[in-house]
Amino acid sequence: MKRQLIFFGLFLIAFLPVSGRNFRVQNISEFNARVKQLQAGDTIVLANGSWKDVEFKLKGKGTADGYIHMIAETPGKVIIEGKSRLQFSGNYLYVSGLVFKNGSTPKSAVIEFRTSSTDYAYNSVLSNCVVDQYNQHKDSSDHWVSLYGQNNRVEYCYFGGKANSGVTLVVWPNDSNSINNNHLITRNYFGPRPRLGSNGGETIRIGTSHVCHLNSGTIVEGNYFEHCNGEVEIVSNKSGGNKFLNNTFFESEGSLVLRHGDNAVVAGNWFIGNGKPFTGGIRIINEGHQVYNNFFYKLRGDEFRAPLVIMNGIPNSPANGYAGVKNVIVANNTWVDCALPWSFGVGAGSRDRTVTPQGTLILNNLVYSPEEPELIKLFDKTDGIRFDNNLMVSKAGMLSGEGLVTGEILKGEFAGLQFIASNVKARKLAFIRTDIVGSPRTDQVIGAFQPNPVPQREMASSENTGPEWYSPAHKQVSTRQVKIHTVVPGTDILRKTVAKAADGDIIELEPGVHVVTGKIVLTKDVTFRSAAASKKTAKPVVKMEVQRDHAFIFEIEGHPTVKFENIAIEGDMKARFPVKYAIVTSKEFATGYNLLIESCDIYDFNAASGAVFNAYKGTIADTIHIRNSDIRNCFRGLILSQEKEDAGKYSAEFVHLENTVFSNITQYVIDYYRGGLDESTLGGHLLVNHCVFDLAAKDEKQYILRNNGIVTVTIKNSIFSRSQAKVPLRLIGPKHQLLHCNFFECLSPKVEKGAVSTGLLYENPKFEKGGYFISNQSKLKGKSIKGGDIGLKR
Repeated sequence: MKRQLIFFGLFLIAFLPVSGRNFRVQNISEFNARVKQLQAGDTIVLANGSWKDVEFKLKGKGTADGYIHMIAETPGKVIIEGKSRLQFSGNYLYVSGLVFKNGSTPKSAVIEFRTSSTDYAYNSVLSNCVVDQYNQHKDSSDHWVSLYGQNNRVEYCYFGGKANSGVTLVVWPNDSNSINNNHLITRNYFGPRPRLGSNGGETIRIGTSHVCHLNSGTIVEGNYFEHCNGEVEIVSNKSGGNKFLNNTFFESEGSLVLRHGDNAVVAGNWFIGNGKPFTGGIRIINEGHQVYNNFFYKLRGDEFRAPLVIMNGIPNSPANGYAGVKNVIVANNTWVDCALPWSFGVGAGSRDRTVTPQGTLILNNLVYSPEEPELIKLFDKTDGIRFDNNLMVSKAGMLSGEGLVTGEILKGEFAGLQFIASNVKARKLAFIRTDIVGSPRTDQVIGAFQPNPVPQREMASSENTGPEWYSPAHKQVSTRQVKIHTVVPGTDILRKTVAKAADGDIIELEPGVHVVTGKIVLTKDVTFRSAAASKKTAKPVVKMEVQRDHAFIFEIEGHPTVKFENIAIEGDMKARFPVKYAIVTSKEFATGYNLLIESCDIYDFNAASGAVFNAYKGTIADTIHIRNSDIRNCFRGLILSQEKEDAGKYSAEFVHLENTVFSNITQYVIDYYRGGLDESTLGGHLLVNHCVFDLAAKDEKQYILRNNGIVTVTIKNSIFSRSQAKVPLRLIGPKHQLLHCNFFECLSPKVEKGAVSTGLLYENPKFEKGGYFISNQSKLKGKSIKGGDIGLKR
């Protein structure tokens, strides 16, 4: 992170002590003794090194000319680890140079601008600090920074890798000492936040629904948000009078959401999607907002995460509901190459959201998406929205459902929208330019609306935000060469090899049987693969011999990427103590991990309630991908259903099953669960393609595939045969698709509430002898979506 150090140095002068004493402390006892003696202008210096299991409490009365400083001896060299936290209260305090990692807070916040429920910080600064992957268990909730008081700043900090529930940085305008607070959150680097799979994954929240009628007056300016994917609300506005200026949202799966509270200003921000799925823009609820001079590029989110969303409200909405949109201005913004840029009346038809936007003005905006067939999606009537002097460039010049003629100046309800097809060459679009961001456009008349100019600043990026001395792990390029460890068959040789392996290493198994007598814990990126050069060689077999029930072979802990390639994992039903699971997650911590299984055989995990894979409660995978594999003779397949509270939680973001056989599975192949109606998560994505499910779900009460509440489901080109299930699978809603699948000697699937179903067959697949490829006599040949065969691909 580099920046213009001259400017930064001048900026810091205001916070340097004019005079005062310096106290260097080496442990928490010395800190506690010295902190009581601090006066205006004094500095307490934490010695370089590790500070573990410490709770700092800084109280002091500095002055505008003499801040009380708490600083690192060398910025970045004071590492606060274990169960630690920092609280400070008083006036004119300045904290700088600290790094929190390798642990988690024992309380509700890592850093708090208060020391008790009534002792707040005022006119104080948190600068050049780091909180990196300082995580509790996923279901345990904490915040990394809690802002109370008034006139405080959080600047040039790095916050990244928050994987458990709770907002990264939260402002609490809860009482008379914290409203109209004039806090400034500026030039911070908010690094990657993995998908949480539940509500509570915001990066910034200002207020709560309980205090949304109060004015916070917080400014969020010039920050960089990179891959902030915790939930649909990256920034959640829940109080009044806040400003969001000149921030950059880079490839982040969510939106800046004006959720509760009125009179927000959103101006000069950059939303850079680069074509990544689920990348969103701005979602508008409530009254009096001004949204202008923002730039949106290649965003791919839809509905709640669309580039611009104006929602419907609830009549007489409760504080935690959806207030109607009124008196909002959206002006002088530019959308470039965004998918379906504008969505109006979103939420209509659910949760009594019947109040359409009123008194809303959309003017002087440019939408340039020449490859998109439509630019606006309407979920309800828009007679309360006035359009004026907007230019829309699309592939066909179309409004969803309206069939408007290319280039027509719209009349009536949509007057003020001019659509131009991208093949129209005569029109000169001279005002597509980057300098419209950061200052009001001067080439068009704005009319009665005159927004306050947004100060010109360099676009926030990873190079000019956060501490210049800190390099996050995800930015570091390893120069270490990957090591290949060759493992010969035997007892516990594999376990010992894995324990010695470094992050990213490859474990090559020689053909034969590899016995383990205890679990193998996987905390690092690792690949297990056959050492054989040819896939025709018998796969090496991993099996367990234990003296107890309910054992498992592999346990995933943390957030590694684990790959299994061309090996076999055996459960051995003939053993005195059969192994229950092939792979499980840690019960303590496993978030954002990836499990990739390629060309493997997994079989004989048929103990009662056993399974190939079990994801325990409070864990979430980014991706589980099984391809070109054979899974057979197991009680269950994948257990992804431990989140039972019906709070919108689920256990994996993406589950892909591809070109794989699942045969002789007593119960379900997959139980993938997301309960409740929480709209902060729009996930759970199941893709099944070219698979065979034979003799699965032998109990009529079972499903072959259970996908309760999962938002996006696509099942295609697959064969379901010889099942006793009353309902082999059930698809509900327009984001569920069942395409070109075959059902033989099993009942028909249920396809409900707008789910898409096409190309279904009910034929004998006529498999080749001894396998699951279809024969030349099969009627499934040439019947897949792209004209190939349904079922396995050769």
